[in-house]
Amino acid sequence: MRANQVRESVNRLRQQVEKRSIAASELSGYTISLSNFGMFAGRYATPVVVPPCVAIMAAGRARYQITPVMGGVETHKVMPLSLTFDHCAATGGEAARFLRALLDDLALAN
Repeated sequence: MRANQVRESVNRLRQQVEKRSIAASELSGYTISLSNFGMFAGRYATPVVVPPCVAIMAAGRARYQITPVMGGVETHKVMPLSLTFDHCAATGGEAARFLRALLDDLALAN
């Protein structure tokens, strides 16, 4: 699936969830899940992988943080992420590369 197709699929699913019209078949057979616990409270979590899922990414509450930049300081919005994965399905190196790719992609959102 190409990047634009992934975005279209995510948008379609989001709309179906918001309208409460998503089919049960769309809610099964996933590989990675996302928990947005930050909308309630907290920065970090230790999410639990529930089979058949092999990984779960948890997003904490976004906040502004003062960050040193080139001899000065700037205010940056940061969002803590926690990743838990099944070591039978991936190695620590693979999980770290996935997390790096995710962070690089999120940095493009600016």
